[in-house]
Amino acid sequence: MRRALKGEPADRPALAYLFLGGARHVLERLGQRMRVTYRDPQLIADAQMLAAELFEHDSAMAPWGCLTVEAEAFGCGIRELDDYYPQIAERPLEEAADLSRLSDPDPAVSGRMPLVLEALTRLRERAGDDLFISAMVVSPFLVAAELRGMTGLMMDFIRDPDFAEALFERVTEGTERYLKAILQTGACDAVLFENAGATRDMIGPHHLAQFVRPYHDRLVAVVRREAPDVFAIEHNCSDRPYFEEILNSDVDAVSFAYADERAIQAQHTWDCHASHTRTNVCSERFCLRSPAETSAIARIGNVDHTQLILNAQPDQVFREARACIESAGSSRFVLSTGCEIPFKAPIENIRALARAAKAGY
Repeated sequence: MRRALKGEPADRPALAYLFLGGARHVLERLGQRMRVTYRDPQLIADAQMLAAELFEHDSAMAPWGCLTVEAEAFGCGIRELDDYYPQIAERPLEEAADLSRLSDPDPAVSGRMPLVLEALTRLRERAGDDLFISAMVVSPFLVAAELRGMTGLMMDFIRDPDFAEALFERVTEGTERYLKAILQTGACDAVLFENAGATRDMIGPHHLAQFVRPYHDRLVAVVRREAPDVFAIEHNCSDRPYFEEILNSDVDAVSFAYADERAIQAQHTWDCHASHTRTNVCSERFCLRSPAETSAIARIGNVDHTQLILNAQPDQVFREARACIESAGSSRFVLSTGCEIPFKAPIENIRALARAAKAGY
């Protein structure tokens, strides 16, 4: 993975694993439910190691696709499910714009933050140098949305921007403490910043510039300052991300499902959304071609995770993955799915990704 992210020669493409993709197969082999596994740092590490054995990818991650670790530490109530990530049950700011209702997270004791720190440490002990380990941190925008509710936050942008700024400042400060604690474990090769809320479907460019990018970029700056050798990866699996803005930020890689579909449409008259989820239609992936070949930011993706890997045949998944590899050419590229592989995806389809990576360049 390191060689791929740096654009250095390798004998085959790297294959990244996101969150706890294909969780059914992992949990069945582990003999545990999600509710139990997610509360035990040793089981989190064991699950990631087992996933690597089953699916033959090159990376591991903790926490998984749960977007509530930070929000819980700030005061959200959560509801735990047997076979899915914890969900928000109560929001401290949903009824009142009152920052005194928030907790100030202490990574050593708040919510599941200490569990994540211990899980990362145990995962590194288990994996050694065999797996590239990422820690996931949720962007201030998504944390603020969990605390306030997305509708309330969108209204704050217009009706009470001063409160929104104060909320983002508070969230960013607390998340910076958590991020520093993660980096101090020494367990991580990368931090993956979940920022799927930065999408044209939800916010305009002026609100992106005022409320989203400045606070998100502060977290990236913490990685640069505290752990210069750790990669900063931005994950945005939305349909219409602000892709160029990501490429102009100080990250090492972008993990994505769709790139700038407007620019691709204008330049190539190609409709990404009409073709991407149809089996083996998007064989020439413009999102992985030039200017990706000359970019210092690596691409991680972007086999369809919504339909193809769930419903297609293994050979069709293989061909889609090979289309990504061949389209990326000599650019900095890591094969993966656009986001987490569905819980019940067939194991043969998941293994087809590794088969495609092992086929080389």
